[in-house]
Amino acid sequence: MDYDIIGFDLDGTLLRYNLNHMVALEYKILTNYLVKVKGYPKCLLEKPFNANFLQKGLIIDAERGNLLKLGADGTILRATHGTKLLSPEDVNKIYGESRQWTLAQEFIRDPLSTWNGPAAEKLRTLLDYFDLAAALVFAQAVDIFDEKSEAMNFKIWPDILSGLIYMYTREHFANGQSEYFENLKACPQLYLMRTNENVIKWIKALRQAGKAIYLLTGSNIDFANFTASYALGPDWRDLFDCTLCFAKKPGFFGMKRPFLRVADLAEVPKSEIPLNDCLQLGGIYSQGNFQQLLNTFNKLLFRKPFNEIRSLYLGDNLIQDVYAPASCCNIATIALSEELLCRESNYEFKSIVQSEFWGPYFLLDGSPTL
Repeated sequence: MDYDIIGFDLDGTLLRYNLNHMVALEYKILTNYLVKVKGYPKCLLEKPFNANFLQKGLIIDAERGNLLKLGADGTILRATHGTKLLSPEDVNKIYGESRQWTLAQEFIRDPLSTWNGPAAEKLRTLLDYFDLAAALVFAQAVDIFDEKSEAMNFKIWPDILSGLIYMYTREHFANGQSEYFENLKACPQLYLMRTNENVIKWIKALRQAGKAIYLLTGSNIDFANFTASYALGPDWRDLFDCTLCFAKKPGFFGMKRPFLRVADLAEVPKSEIPLNDCLQLGGIYSQGNFQQLLNTFNKLLFRKPFNEIRSLYLGDNLIQDVYAPASCCNIATIALSEELLCRESNYEFKSIVQSEFWGPYFLLDGSPTL
């Protein structure tokens, strides 16, 4: 492999989840949160978990209560209001004869433009299996409020986002406040999968060949240690020259956020490493930025002109792991996609990954999807 530096995401990349159990758990937690914390009607809890309604890559039009599946050029290929499929005529009335949403076009031109700020309150892309269940919860909530004519009294997407934050806030792994983390800690074998031994051998071979190998994950160190220990084994850190947690992707690739030291599976407050200093090989850090990591590897391992160093990153989130490193740092990227496995006869997660409702993931009615 003709790269000097190779980075790996953890969740959905080196670590695969049992999607049948994990997505159902997310759905249950989100619906309970909306009812118990946000005061949504209890009938939301009576709605069925319909895996066939789910598909990675859907876009939420939060103000209209719609879900969209887009073509590569932004044309709306399929859409629902709540869970109800919109006819082509309905789509034309809402979005115009071009069947294109202006905000979605902005997203296609620059996916990072709608990541934060006011646009993020109107458009949300569901790009991995951590927020996949949000599409169904959103759609079912829209159905309920349409029936009750109360949709404008609830900010459905902000409330769901609050539920996702509640589930995944990094402090909640240690303090026990997240049902998601507590379920994973209680039954890891139900939600986590062991990494194939050939993958582990491959990473070791890459290091032996002189490559700089790093792990870069958005997970906090305590959660990353828990999942990586299960998937990769107790000595998982020995696979990498650097382990970088709570990386706050996509900002890791385009910003100059400092690294913080880690001790006892926690980020050390006020331990920022000056941007001009090198990291220690074999170390574990939190937050940070790619340029400082690149400088470290070059100074300690390669000593080449920067334009001669080739870097590669592998991940599953199309913005955080694929678009951002390529567009911000000129890093070659590889997207890992569960959807490619659907052709295998023994693939165990077809009920979650392959949606008859939304149609094929990569190509719909002859049109490449976004």
